Amino acid sequence: MDIDLCFTVVQPAPDGYESAVPLVLIHDGGGTSVNYYYLHSLDRAVYAIQNPSFYSGEPWEDGIPEMGATYARLIRSHVPAGPILLGGWSLGGMISLEIASIFSRQSSELRVLGIVMIDSVYPLAPKPAGRTIVPHKLQFGKFTKPETQRLSSNCMAQAVEMAQTWTIPVWRGCTDETEYIRRAAFEKELSRKMKTNHPESEEHNEIPMRDLAALPQAILLRCNETVPVSTPEDPTAICRVDVARDSEKLGWEQYGYDFISAVLQIPGHHFNIFSDEYLDDLTSRIKVACRMLERTNI
Repeated sequence: MDIDLCFTVVQPAPDGYESAVPLVLIHDGGGTSVNYYYLHSLDRAVYAIQNPSFYSGEPWEDGIPEMGATYARLIRSHVPAGPILLGGWSLGGMISLEIASIFSRQSSELRVLGIVMIDSVYPLAPKPAGRTIVPHKLQFGKFTKPETQRLSSNCMAQAVEMAQTWTIPVWRGCTDETEYIRRAAFEKELSRKMKTNHPESEEHNEIPMRDLAALPQAILLRCNETVPVSTPEDPTAICRVDVARDSEKLGWEQYGYDFISAVLQIPGHHFNIFSDEYLDDLTSRIKVACRMLERTNI
């Protein structure tokens, strides 16, 4: 799939909101950006990125960091300058961290003002003691083609694996030198590969630990329900996305950076927040989150 076709305009800026900071929403684990088109007006330009490997089914060799590097190039080609907001549902919030990390290291006219994380759970959160994690059977609309269901399920399986093996970005305030060295080595190798495939890419710029950029602020939209699990034979069973549901910040406290400045509750569970009954609430919370980040950082 032509990668430029993966960057789409979800909502043009309405009249009177041309100066609002644009929001770029990254696809969830299923690989598509279709759910973002159901949102009501967010009073700003809204863009979306779909997984370029959705139709081919090819895995990302270097996981979430490779996705972030690829999407950063894509964003820069469409929104070359100015402040932007990043965000996304589930995996989309994680990829947003990668994109923000890349923009913080590269010379760019773009500045990430903040991140809107839509029920993105810290992927390295440990399983609660005494609980069994069960896979969630994806639910599709009645008009979703079987082939689309297959492709989305494949993307979801790959997303779970990538999240669990993610070499997560490090930022100002990092105190774990081993983690810094591991991430720096990973970035250097990924940059070499990107340069080979895209000669116009910037040369790798290794940042000393003391000079790491600050992690942009984020607003976390948090579901107030758990995903129903029909396993009567095992009352301890929970869905993977609920392993940190008892944590106010969905486990991100364990990341080591105090970057989530507010948590906004949204009705529903992880997999039904884009249903018709919750769209008004979800749209409202995203709108509030964007305005909060604008007020704090402009």
